[in-house]
Amino acid sequence: MIRKERNNYIPYIYILLLCFFAVGGLKAQSEAGMPGVEIRQSAVNDQIVSHIIKVTNPSASAFHGFITPALPEGLRNLTGTSRTLTVAPGDSAFVSYKLVMGKNMPAGRKTVSYTLFDERRKRLLSREVHIDIEKRERIFLAADEAPILVTHPEDSIRISVLVNNSGNTEEEVTLVFNVPQLRGAPPFTEIKTTVKAMEQKPVVYAFIPSANLLSAEQFPVHITAMKGKEKTLFGNKTVTVQNAASNRPYIDVNPNVLFSGYGSDDNALTLSYRQYNASSGMWQARGGGYVNLPAGYLQLQGNLYQYSSQSTPMVTNTSLMYKLYENEFTLGNVSEQAELPLYGRGAKALFSDDEKDKTLTVGAIDQNFNLLSREAWFADYYSFYAVGAVGASNYKNGSEVSYVYQRNPYEKAFFHVAGAQWRRGFGDDWNIDLKAHASLSRYEGIPGDKFSGSGELMYRGKLFSELMLNGSAYYSDGYFPGSRKGTLSLSQGLSQKLSQTVYLSGNVSYNKTDPKSYVYDYRYSSENVYGNAHLSLPGVGRWSPSVFYQYRGERSSSYSSYFGSDVGDRPLDMSSNRLGVQLRWNSRDGGHSVYGSLEGGAFGDPLDDAWRQQWKASLDYSYKWLTINSSWQRGAFYLYEYAMARQNDTGFNRFAVGASVNKDFSKKVSLTSNVNFTKDTYQGNVPSANLTVKYRPNESYSFFSNAYWYQYNYAFMGRKTNTYNIEVGATWHFSKAQPSSKKKSTIIAQLYYDKNANSRYDKGDEPVNDYVVALSNKAFITDKDGKIRYSLTPYGDYTIKPMSASSWYFRPVDVTVNRSKTKVDIPLTQSGTLRGNIRYIFGKHSVDLVPRYEGLRFIITNTHREVEHVAVTDGQGNFMTFLPVGEYSITLDKSTLLKNTDCKDFIRSFRIEAGEVNKLEPFTIETKSRNVNIKQFSQ
Repeated sequence: MIRKERNNYIPYIYILLLCFFAVGGLKAQSEAGMPGVEIRQSAVNDQIVSHIIKVTNPSASAFHGFITPALPEGLRNLTGTSRTLTVAPGDSAFVSYKLVMGKNMPAGRKTVSYTLFDERRKRLLSREVHIDIEKRERIFLAADEAPILVTHPEDSIRISVLVNNSGNTEEEVTLVFNVPQLRGAPPFTEIKTTVKAMEQKPVVYAFIPSANLLSAEQFPVHITAMKGKEKTLFGNKTVTVQNAASNRPYIDVNPNVLFSGYGSDDNALTLSYRQYNASSGMWQARGGGYVNLPAGYLQLQGNLYQYSSQSTPMVTNTSLMYKLYENEFTLGNVSEQAELPLYGRGAKALFSDDEKDKTLTVGAIDQNFNLLSREAWFADYYSFYAVGAVGASNYKNGSEVSYVYQRNPYEKAFFHVAGAQWRRGFGDDWNIDLKAHASLSRYEGIPGDKFSGSGELMYRGKLFSELMLNGSAYYSDGYFPGSRKGTLSLSQGLSQKLSQTVYLSGNVSYNKTDPKSYVYDYRYSSENVYGNAHLSLPGVGRWSPSVFYQYRGERSSSYSSYFGSDVGDRPLDMSSNRLGVQLRWNSRDGGHSVYGSLEGGAFGDPLDDAWRQQWKASLDYSYKWLTINSSWQRGAFYLYEYAMARQNDTGFNRFAVGASVNKDFSKKVSLTSNVNFTKDTYQGNVPSANLTVKYRPNESYSFFSNAYWYQYNYAFMGRKTNTYNIEVGATWHFSKAQPSSKKKSTIIAQLYYDKNANSRYDKGDEPVNDYVVALSNKAFITDKDGKIRYSLTPYGDYTIKPMSASSWYFRPVDVTVNRSKTKVDIPLTQSGTLRGNIRYIFGKHSVDLVPRYEGLRFIITNTHREVEHVAVTDGQGNFMTFLPVGEYSITLDKSTLLKNTDCKDFIRSFRIEAGEVNKLEPFTIETKSRNVNIKQFSQ
């Protein structure tokens, strides 16, 4: 019974197995007949990717269906979306897709999917392909070049810039706005923002200007743009802010004039006190300034100081100069370069043409340098002189004659010295300069006139292609009254470029001085011969070597008395020969540098004619603000070194080491310091140090402090001497304005509404207030009476023009200024309004681009083809301007269009009527089309 029940299950098992194999057979049959999809990818160019889809039909019946792509954002299909296809049994079909990558596609890997459907829209399968978009970084900073006008001082100033990210990655941007000299707020402001790919993002910075900025005609705002966490610089701009005023003087600001805060006296005042050890002190006032006048200007320069031990202050380098055009008239301390010393209190006049080519200078000088001296003017030591020149500003060709009359109480003589100079250029390579002086002297107590003279030659030129020559010669009689009496000097130098890295240079000179006098018994004479040759060698890596040879010969009686009766008055002779090498190294970034030299030779002993050794070595190192130098010397190099050492019966030795620091800690604080130590046979140990600190809180004033100390330890005298001085002071800086030496005028312009259009200011017309105009590149705003005033304006031609378009308009007015007061009436006529805009047209196969609406330029000309106005579109593609009544032509400047765009109707004519608005039809900008080829293959 049990076996029979088991056998009843067997038929069911057979039925289940039969169904399983039937289903498996159907599934295998279905997979064997499923179409296959294969994607082939190729790049046509940087923006177009071509995909060829191969669909295979392995079944025994024809396949009917369609294929559809799924594209990521930024990728556009040029060949349609769904593509139907029919594939024969056992055959293949090809479908081509052309995909355009938009410029704003973000970087990274993008996935494109293609899905195959049958004719019943049943999804059969899908295949994917990847496109890698490279990272593109293109980011720019733009700012309006037109100055920003300030017409209401109480309002804030808004600085607007545009960050244009035309790359395909999002950028983190940092903008730093710097307003120099801004008070009451930080001068630097940092603004951070994020700019998406293909985004143009405006950034606005607003600030309240301080009083010192509002008092200036204009001031800059600097913008620095950086990107990323590393803050990589990608742009900088400067925006000018102009303050509009109805009444202002002419000011010429020279941006190249820099005031260091110490030592700049042309337009500043410095007060200081200096203490010398504990025994003496000195106060000092120095400086200068300008006073602009209706004709020319005054310049005052002064230096006043007084020691605690003096009862009379010292006033030196102090003068008042009046300048008119190129003529100068000076009273006070006067100096002039001449063969005779000409310096002291007096007066001089310089007459010149406008080109400074022809000049005549005359002057009278009392040879006393202190203006407050109690000695009478022109009592015993004085001079009169005259100098005339042609080609004074031409360093190549010119001539000059001069005459000096001087009474010299020290020489007990009256001198008459006449001179002539002639310089000439020969071609581009040769220059010669000749000078000659003749003197007639009359001495007290010596009968007869004495004649003497001097002559000088200098030349420079090029011989062959790379051989440069320069030389000079000078001779003066022993009794010549000039500062170089009894002198014979000869010099010859040359330089030759042997190759791109090898240079040879050399110099030979001979000098002999033997002055004579009818009054004094001069016992001085000297004679020197010097020669050197220097050869620079090719560099090795970052090392630059060179070698040199030097010869020096001295003959002088100045040190004969140091050696007693054994030498007497006979001159001592010393000659030496040395060879040396120099080596220089610079780091790659230029921050570090090392310079070293070594030279050695021998000199003939002036007393016993024996040869003594000479050695000298030096080593210097510098790094940005730090410099360290050292030197060592053994053996005398000069006659005075030999004489000083011989007094101690020893040879001359010297060792020196020093360090200096020159550091700007900020724009306000700087420090300079030096520490030195010298030890030699004559002076012994000599340490010294100095320190200078400068503090400049703003451009109006600054403070400084100097300290200096040194110690002399005379070895042969066995004593030490300490010396120190400390100075503190303050400097007030005046305006940087440069005065004009020309004649000046006051321009008064009256602006009014010319309602009856008769170009006269009469009944019914009204003054124009708060109207902004430009005069001499400066902004003016009319007052309640419709006037602007520009005082101290140099004679010349100027133009007054409106700075912005409005419903009342005037054409630029040319003004000739040639009298003390210049008045001009400017009628404003009512104008009409012109409006226009642009629009883009895209086709199915247009080039992919991002439309740009702002910055397209339109040039408007009148019937005389004169440019009347230039209009620029805003961010929405609109433009508007005001124009006087009349006929005009407007032209779209195609150079401002984007690439692959064009405008066919880019020139139009129109008419403007008073008080009416003329709305032009939009300017249509078409985008060019791409050539698209769609191919379908079958096999």
